[in-house]
Order: sequence, then structure tokens, then C-alpha cells
Amino acid sequence: MVINTVGSFALIWLLLWCALTVISRVLYPLIRPALLNLHPRHGVDFLLIWWAAPALLSLIACLMLFSPMVESSLITPHCHGVCEQHVPVSDQSIVAWAGLLLASALVGGLLMHFLKNLVKGAAIRRQLSVLASRHHGYSFLPSDEPLVFTLGWWRPEVFVSKGLLGACSATQLAVILDHESAHESRKDNLLLLLGHVFVLLIPPYWRKQVTSDLHVLCEQACDFEAADKHNPILVAETLVHVGRLLRNSVSPVGSMAFDGADLTARVNALLHKKERYKLRTWQLVLITAVLCSALTVSLNPLHHGAEHLIALLDAGGLNFLPSGR
Repeated sequence: MVINTVGSFALIWLLLWCALTVISRVLYPLIRPALLNLHPRHGVDFLLIWWAAPALLSLIACLMLFSPMVESSLITPHCHGVCEQHVPVSDQSIVAWAGLLLASALVGGLLMHFLKNLVKGAAIRRQLSVLASRHHGYSFLPSDEPLVFTLGWWRPEVFVSKGLLGACSATQLAVILDHESAHESRKDNLLLLLGHVFVLLIPPYWRKQVTSDLHVLCEQACDFEAADKHNPILVAETLVHVGRLLRNSVSPVGSMAFDGADLTARVNALLHKKERYKLRTWQLVLITAVLCSALTVSLNPLHHGAEHLIALLDAGGLNFLPSGR
């Protein structure tokens, strides 16, 4: 039956996804120092890939497991009563339905979280756009509070308040706008939202560290882009100045704010900007090749592991007969 195949696929994908997420979290403290030593632009990309990998790699692995062509070439021939090529499919509809419903609930929940935040951020931007007037390079807010932030997902917009403009010099304002323009071009709000979605499967305490690392790397990446146009010392001094101004101010929910968060780490990163490591093309190619090789080698044990798991579920607590293969 089609439902048995689809449900078995969903169940194996879900379990493999969860297992890879646990492995990623266990290994994260080991790779974190090297990650934070990368150039922040590369660090953001690597961190997002690291946490997107469990869902994507498990999906790719399942597609390969359930592909007859791949199965016939990469899976060791073996028999379950009748010797023929096969994919790991449950014989029990209830097991298949359970896998399909659980996977649908997980994907649906993550999608709803993503869409809910998209709508919320768009609503905040619309509300502030009504109050703002457009200036060259930013939207001006007639507020005496010192505020500066970037809102928007696909077409971000920089907001600067009257209070901030009055407290900064022209040079400092140029640094601030270059920093926020980097958030615009990089679409960091969207990257941060994706990062939050990718780590929803891990406990909140562990999740906080990952999202904090992603936020700091995004801020550092924009600091570095501003430092490419100005002196890094000037950018660091502007960070400290604006951080003091915004210490008692609250920026809109969901914004990427030039708020001085993790100020010490960001200033130190600017002072040691040249020491941050940039990944070379050959290194990216090597990492990709290693991942592809590992995925190919893992297919055979994954196939047999999936068969044993499904046979156990088929024969288990619901008093169904074991698989007849």
C-alpha cells in the first residue's frame, strides 16, 4: 500500500532527523571554538548549515534509501524469506500512519512557528513605517528615545530615531548606517529566524547558546563590513558609544538592533579582525566531499537498522504480526 511506503519513509526520516539533531548538539561544544574563530561571515553560514544539516541530511538519506536504483547499487544483497530488492517498509498500517502523523505534526509545527514570526515582524514594520519618514539611507522616527534597528525579512528597512541622530556625530552615524546596511544586504533577520527554527528540536537551555552565537556572529559580520569602510577602532568606539545610549532603550521585537549586545566580544573581534580565519574554496569542497562520502557509506547500515526498527515496531506493543519479509 502507498500509505505504508509513505508512512515508513516519514517515520525513518523523523527518527533519523532527531538522532542527527542529538549528535549535532553533543558535538557542538567541540566545534564551537573553531566556529567562533572563523570570519563571522563564514561563521554564520557554517552555523546555519550545521543546524539545518540534521533535517536535510536525513531527508536525503531517506530519499536514497527508498530509491530502487540507489538501493540496488549501494545496499548489500540480503534476504527476508524471498530474495529480492526491497526498501524498509512497514507491513502494519498503524505504524505507517503513526510515522506520517508524527512527521507531519513536527514539520507543521516548525512551519507555523516560521510563518507566525514572519507575520509578526511584518506587522511591526508596517506600524513603524506609518510613523516614519524616508531619508537618504534610512527611515526617520520622530522619537526622542535613541533607537536604531533594521526591520523586514526580504526587503529590510533601517529605522533611526531623532534621539539617536542628536547624540551621534556625522562620522558615527555613517558607521551605524553602514552596519545596518550590512544587515539589510545580508538579510540577517531572515537568517536569524531560520536559525531559531532549526534549533527548536533541542532543549531551551542548549538552544539559547546556539541562538546567542548566531546573533553575535551576525552582528560581528556587520561590524566587519563597516570596518572595511572605516577604521576598525572607529567602529569599536562607535559600538561603545551607541551601546551606552541604547542601554536603557528597548528596540522592537524581532529587530536586528545596533544595541551593543555582547559588546565586549564584538569590540575584541574588531581589535583582532585580521586574526579571524576565512575558509578557502578547497576546504569547502573537501567538507562537501567528506559529507557525501559519509552519507553514501552510511546507507547500508541505515537500511538494515531501519528494517530492524520497523520489524520491532510491527511486532511490538500493538500485538501485530512481525514483518513477513
